[in-house]
Amino acid sequence: MKKKILGIIMAAVMATASSAAFVGCSPRNEVLKIYNWGDYIDESLLGEFESWYKAETGKNVTVQYDTFETTEDVITRIEVLKSDYDLVCPSDYIAERMIKGGLAQKIDRSIIDITKDDFLVDGLAEMIQPFDPKNEYYVPYVWGTFGIMYDTNHIDAGSEDMKSWEAMWSSKYKKHILMKDSVRDAYSVAQIYANRGKLSDLSNGFTDYNDEYRKELISYFSGTSKSLIKSAQNALVKQKSLLYKYEVDDGKNDMLAGTTNAYLGLFWSCDTCLIMQEDGGDHFYYEVPKEGSNVWVDGWLIPKYAKNKKAANYFLKFINTYEGDGKHDYAMTNFDYMGASMASKAVMEDAKAALIDDEDGFFEDKEDWFKDMYIDMLFPSEQVLARCGVMRDFGKKWSTELDSMWIDVKTL
Repeated sequence: MKKKILGIIMAAVMATASSAAFVGCSPRNEVLKIYNWGDYIDESLLGEFESWYKAETGKNVTVQYDTFETTEDVITRIEVLKSDYDLVCPSDYIAERMIKGGLAQKIDRSIIDITKDDFLVDGLAEMIQPFDPKNEYYVPYVWGTFGIMYDTNHIDAGSEDMKSWEAMWSSKYKKHILMKDSVRDAYSVAQIYANRGKLSDLSNGFTDYNDEYRKELISYFSGTSKSLIKSAQNALVKQKSLLYKYEVDDGKNDMLAGTTNAYLGLFWSCDTCLIMQEDGGDHFYYEVPKEGSNVWVDGWLIPKYAKNKKAANYFLKFINTYEGDGKHDYAMTNFDYMGASMASKAVMEDAKAALIDDEDGFFEDKEDWFKDMYIDMLFPSEQVLARCGVMRDFGKKWSTELDSMWIDVKTL
């Protein structure tokens, strides 16, 4: 379960460099081009896939694996640059934009026959229904929430302060706060913070996450307007002087290494899992604030310009294979590497049981609070999910408005 971040980075660099060298000499139909988040796969599986594909099809394939930092990078590559990646792994709202915009190809169900019933824990499968109702395009991969991760060397574990987004705007933590350099994440948190009074009223002081509360919360993720963008901008400008910095990927590593003055910030649960698995990572705590948050799904799409759709479909079959026999458990191998909430229901059911029993001794010599917090982070309760909404595509017009707002915030 544990791994070294430096090793991950070096492996990624070497894998990308070596694959690029080999694919330059290969026919395009023998190359599978994948564009994924950093730290989002056990890269040893890429070589295993090449051998597995040969056994399955009798054909050769070499994987070219590239990574991105934000999900908006995907839409730039496909919509603007028309890159011919065979598989990309966008977040839900970018996947919706690609499907609606004709930038995705249908999955070949003669190769990959898993259905929505195989994905996500109960209640979460509906998240992708609005933009892929027939389960034709999108194959869920990883899911989670975003919240506040903080260092218990500076803030007490379970701190009441950290149960609210107000901590991210508090002068008490001035110059110790990290904010995601990601427009939709920053906008969403700012919108919730700006409307915390209304959300409190609707939920009886955040004790009853009822339908009226959920309707209001979900509206912030599903649409926007000039007035909403302005309110978020005002909140983000107010926050800016309190921040240590904006970051995307390096903040978690700096906090782990102790090379930063920051000790709390906005983080995706998948990143907090990654850090908490490291040596010395057991002094971090993760909280989904009471006002509300985001539950996200990252999944696979075959882009419009893909040139090796066959290998892409076989990879989707491979990466979701979990037979429980110790030999064909690629999906579980991936979970053991990433430690994040995977979309495969079977993998997560077995993984939760193993964590509760602490089969590999992961929780030995850790504080009493760590085990419950860690499992709750990987497997959010119904109460947590009741105060979370799913990001939807705002459309090009409002996406452009948001981008402009974000530029203004960062340059003011």
